[in-house]
Amino acid sequence: MHAQPQIPTRGQRNTQKILGAVALADGQFAYRHQTEYFNTQSYGRFLEEVLLPTFYRRGHRVFLIHDNASYHTHPDLQAWYEAQSRRLVVCPLPKYSPEYNAVERVWQFTRKEATHNHYFPTVQELCATLFRTFADIQAQPELIQGLLHPYL
Repeated sequence: MHAQPQIPTRGQRNTQKILGAVALADGQFAYRHQTEYFNTQSYGRFLEEVLLPTFYRRGHRVFLIHDNASYHTHPDLQAWYEAQSRRLVVCPLPKYSPEYNAVERVWQFTRKEATHNHYFPTVQELCATLFRTFADIQAQPELIQGLLHPYL
């Protein structure tokens, strides 16, 4: 019989605010770490500065599949989506359906491979581990491609 692993803790959650997107076809992954909470402005910046530059190719549209977080559906973003309709098609998921959100598979992979049952004495060490894991995914998308097959 194996003893339950004992992981030290500082007694507080240390969640990080990360927006991410993944291409179903090839596992290409892009993300942004931020210090502020998600809101309409930070999500809009992510779309403009990270998502479109990473995934948009001339003559092709990006299909953005996202949940119904309030900052995704804000009227300011609706207007921006319409202005980007040549490059972007927005496909909202049904309410309360994280199982349909492919980027959730990336977060699960990250927890399993990088943070589960690990103690991080500082936020910097946690972030370094997260960023290293994300860099591995970006360099080797095959690490997560199998996780994305149910969505194809």
